Amino acid sequence: MKKMTLLFAAVSVAMIGMQSCKKEQNHKPPINESFDIQLKANEVYTFSLPKNKRDDAYEITTQSAHFSISEVGKDVSGNRIYQYTPSLNYTGTDMVVVANVEENPANQPPTGGSGKPKPHLFPPAHSGNCNGGEEDHYIITIHFTINSSNTTNK
Repeated sequence: MKKMTLLFAAVSVAMIGMQSCKKEQNHKPPINESFDIQLKANEVYTFSLPKNKRDDAYEITTQSAHFSISEVGKDVSGNRIYQYTPSLNYTGTDMVVVANVEENPANQPPTGGSGKPKPHLFPPAHSGNCNGGEEDHYIITIHFTINSSNTTNK
């Protein structure tokens, strides 16, 4: 009976802790960055994405309209990058929006999609919120101006 009471008390404390953790969360506003990039027709462009505390992946939230390649990935060193190549011989403007996303939503198991366990299931005692500290959420807008690689006017 004592074991059952102790188990019930532990579960109750965990439930209260999880609820108060949710109430204490104070989300920082996203960091919006905008870049104007000049390219020549058919030129390949690579952008190094900012690092974030949990190394969350990035995704394209607004896809460019005139691309042959527009994707997020990693370089050979494992740094997150965005790669863009305009459509063949396209000249004009284009735009893409890329943002980092949390890889482990609250309704997923603690391993997320990577198979590696997350380091903390509960916040450390010194933490003021559930994820052990504020995460930087980036929203990156890249405006492309693609000019003809030919310097003569038609």
